[in-house]
Amino acid sequence: MFMKRVTLFMVVLMSAPALWADVRASLDSNSIYDGDTVTLTIEANGKDMGVEPDMSVLEKDFAVLGTSSSRRLQFINGKRSDQHQWQIELDPLRKGTLTVPAIPVGKSTTSPLSLKVSEQPAVQGASADQPVFIKNEVDDKSSSPFVQQQIYYTVRMYYRVPLVEGSFSDLDITDALVERLGEDRQYQSMVNGKRYQVLERHYAIFPEKSGQLTIPAAAFTGRIMSRTGSSSNSSQMDSLMEHFFGSNNRFNAGKRIRVRGQALTLDIKPRPVDYQAEHWLPSAGLVLQDSWEEAPPELRVGEPATRTITLQAKGLESSHLPDISIPETDNMRLYPEQAVTENRTDGEWVFGTRKQSIAYVPSRSGRVSLPEVRIDWWDTTEQRQRSTLLPSWEVNVLPAAGGVAGHATPAPQSEADAQQDEVDSGETDDAAASSLWEITRFRKLLLAGGLLALLATLLFLYRKHLQSKSGAAQTTAAEPGTQGTFASNHARRELQKACEENSPQAAAQALLIWAAGEWPDTPPLNLGALAHRVDKGADEILELDKALYGTETSAWNGQALWDRFRQGLHDSKITETSSPTYTLSPLYPRWE
Repeated sequence: MFMKRVTLFMVVLMSAPALWADVRASLDSNSIYDGDTVTLTIEANGKDMGVEPDMSVLEKDFAVLGTSSSRRLQFINGKRSDQHQWQIELDPLRKGTLTVPAIPVGKSTTSPLSLKVSEQPAVQGASADQPVFIKNEVDDKSSSPFVQQQIYYTVRMYYRVPLVEGSFSDLDITDALVERLGEDRQYQSMVNGKRYQVLERHYAIFPEKSGQLTIPAAAFTGRIMSRTGSSSNSSQMDSLMEHFFGSNNRFNAGKRIRVRGQALTLDIKPRPVDYQAEHWLPSAGLVLQDSWEEAPPELRVGEPATRTITLQAKGLESSHLPDISIPETDNMRLYPEQAVTENRTDGEWVFGTRKQSIAYVPSRSGRVSLPEVRIDWWDTTEQRQRSTLLPSWEVNVLPAAGGVAGHATPAPQSEADAQQDEVDSGETDDAAASSLWEITRFRKLLLAGGLLALLATLLFLYRKHLQSKSGAAQTTAAEPGTQGTFASNHARRELQKACEENSPQAAAQALLIWAAGEWPDTPPLNLGALAHRVDKGADEILELDKALYGTETSAWNGQALWDRFRQGLHDSKITETSSPTYTLSPLYPRWE
């Protein structure tokens, strides 16, 4: 009994290799380059030929790109033989020696296989066995660049086999900005007596620090048309394709390829030690443009005029360009706007642009000098420091609309009086530059108040006008709440409220409205003129004017102003007998 069992076990053991031999696996190549694909062939017969292979075991080291299958029926010596074949295209996920694991097919498994995946070699030229290759280079002007200087980098792929699809790898460089220049070019070229199609791409590279800069090898990944899908009948080309890409070209979808250029290393120079400028600007050409191409326009006191200065650098991105520094100008307020930047390319160079608009608001009439605008930079063509500038301008500033052209004052009796007159005149001019805005705003508020409020105001002004022409005495200061007309009382209450809230804008508006009721024929149009008109509180009015239009930013306290005028605009012991002149004439004609 024991001998029978041993004999049966030996028979089964000897027959096992025959059973295992029913499923076989093979690779079309045992050694490939990174980026190439390999074809795995599985053959099965007998009871396992109708069962699909379990390819999930391949997912660790391979991507399955495609699968095809076929069945073959043969009769040998009168006996039928069936065979099922699968062809699987595999893309290795890493380099090194990989193992194609045993693949289950029904109750059987294939044997493990070994595959070596090597680094893709760099190809810089063409030979008889290279139907696809890459060349990359920098131009001569970029062979020894400065930090931040544009490097012009070109990648060309040469191919003389049909491409089904493909793309270049992204160019990612440490410590450098990379920008693609324009669209890809396609043309034909003869290399070693053979005609190639050429795909050309350009980049601008801006190194961010000095020292060695490595530009990685450019790589192209794609598919070429396989032999069965190609329209070529050249056996010589088929032989060449087999030599370069492998002998198995049985997939009509195309054979996957990857070709690589050569990495380049450049020495990036630091900025020259003799470069004397605030900003480092290595450029092939730098231009400053002014919106005033021939001459600036005539300006007017209190009215803004916009000037646009454009800085454009050839071979620099807009992020490299500094703010345009506009020098201060006497008797001129400057209000710069947010700069606008952009980049453009002509396919070879990057052009960075920075546009700066500035509003000039004159505060005094006469001739005013606008200083020059200067930008220092490094000329990468001539290898020297240069300066580009906008010339200084002499501009004519006219008086404010309806204003008096001159600013002359009577000769002072002493040097101290002369200095005081200059201070008062400067304050009046500063107030005149902004009084137009205040008056315009006031009149808009009157219009928005409605027809009834407008009629009440006109009746009040007309009544005061008749009183002044008949020689009636000027209105004297009254106790709080007894100053006369509705408009004056309203303005007084608004002044009190503005002073309590420490609001200089509201206080100035209330004062001017109140003053318009007191001097209906010649109302003061700004705080400077009102300070000359009143017989008390001039210092407090000038403090209010400084709070509104001066350069200091300290908070204004309205208590002193209200204490001075709580009893009225006039001193109770003094009556006004004349109307002093004021700086600006009315912005709008007064209603008669």
